[in-house]
Amino acid sequence: MNLINQEYIDIFINSLSSYPESPNMKQMRRKAENEGIPVLRPGAAALINVLAAVKKPKTALEIGTSIGYSSLVILNSMPEGSRLYTVEMDEGRYLEAAENFRQEGVYDRISMFLGDAAEILHHMEDRFDFIFLDGPKAQYFNYLTDCVRLLNPGGLLVCDDVLFYGMVARRELINPRKITIVKRLKKFLKAVAAHPELDTAIIPMGDGMSVSCKRDRGQRSQNERRS
Repeated sequence: MNLINQEYIDIFINSLSSYPESPNMKQMRRKAENEGIPVLRPGAAALINVLAAVKKPKTALEIGTSIGYSSLVILNSMPEGSRLYTVEMDEGRYLEAAENFRQEGVYDRISMFLGDAAEILHHMEDRFDFIFLDGPKAQYFNYLTDCVRLLNPGGLLVCDDVLFYGMVARRELINPRKITIVKRLKKFLKAVAAHPELDTAIIPMGDGMSVSCKRDRGQRSQNERRS
């Protein structure tokens, strides 16, 4: 059950959402839905498509590949000659994504990493114009410092599922088994919203998304402008 928006709002948004989706991607989405594998909701996919199309990133990083559906949404909006880097900790999902990339004919445009994202990010030296964070929610705060470090000025950091069924905003909704995740997500949201190098908006779409732009040198942040 979605506690972020009324169900009829989500259904309406998703019915209007469109983005490039190949026959192979449609098959991936159907399989994910049938097997209970989380993939981007249509509204979220459409938003990412627009953001990436506007930004035109030459390099992009995704944390949480899963079967590769969101990777393809991002890649489809990137200009010719661009490259996507993606990180996945589950070997089975990693191998499935690799096969999906081959079938889509884009395997040579993607650099895949298998392992713990926190460790991989810490050792990365590349810089990115676009970062999509959709890995373990309890680790978002731990990833934030490296995500900001790796993001080029003017680059976008997009994070999915940040409102976590509304639990971060309303105590009565919290599932006791999820309290640790909720506490860590709240810590992340406060940090990303107040980060001195980012301007951030929280969007109540799907299960909640945050969109942050890394400011250029000399540009004041939202928090500085409010003070």
